[in-house]
Amino acid sequence: MSVSAIRNSWKLTRVVSANRTLFSNCIPRSLFAVGQKNTRTITRSLFFLSRNRNPNPLGVTGISNKCSCCGLHTKGDEELAAFLTGEIDNEKKAHVAFDVSQLGGFQVCSTTKGAEVMLQKQLNDEMITIKANVNNSVDAEETVDDPNETKEQETEMRAKPEFTIEITKAKKILSFHCTYNHSMPDEEPETEPYNDSFQISEVSLHEGEFEDSTYVVSGDIMDGYLYDLLMNYLEERGISNDFADKMIVFFTSYEHQLYINLLKGMKSFIEK
Repeated sequence: MSVSAIRNSWKLTRVVSANRTLFSNCIPRSLFAVGQKNTRTITRSLFFLSRNRNPNPLGVTGISNKCSCCGLHTKGDEELAAFLTGEIDNEKKAHVAFDVSQLGGFQVCSTTKGAEVMLQKQLNDEMITIKANVNNSVDAEETVDDPNETKEQETEMRAKPEFTIEITKAKKILSFHCTYNHSMPDEEPETEPYNDSFQISEVSLHEGEFEDSTYVVSGDIMDGYLYDLLMNYLEERGISNDFADKMIVFFTSYEHQLYINLLKGMKSFIEK
């Protein structure tokens, strides 16, 4: 081959190489991935190429499921709010207010908050305090079914929380933890009827706040005569069976009002 032929061949090789380089630089790197395992790069590249296009040049927006209050209101929300509206009306009609003056001088303390209830009265040199929590205290009033009754008997709901009686004198506190009697009348006809509305579960004597280290004695193992004397001790301070029954009415009314307030709060929350 002559020198001229070799030189022309070398020029042709440079031109082809240059064109190959130019061609490879014009194609995005992502398109060379076609045929390889990772194809998401192509999709992502095409997405970014098209995302800047305006599919709605008129600026018309779709219908939003959000109201002006920025809350998401679904069909379930509407049904729940409608039910709560009716339930609140029904509970208000059924609510029975209680006159605290029926509690023999006991007043509702200002420290009462939410489910925590505190009643208090001064008797000579003693401060008598009753504490209770009405959470989970409501149950159906236990009654004996009448076989001759043709109409369906309505079940009355009553709040019977456990409660603590604290009698404070000279910085000492004699504490009685009490529970209501939940047994049904004539449940055991062969035994002597249990007439007390409430019973003493535990007794303790301490100074200052009750602590885990404070000794308590169970009413179940207490001497029977001592137990009766302690019940008389409470009765002389106005805490009798009749008083305990009135407290049930008070606790029931108080708990029912809390329930109504809860329904109102739920309705307001759903509608926001």
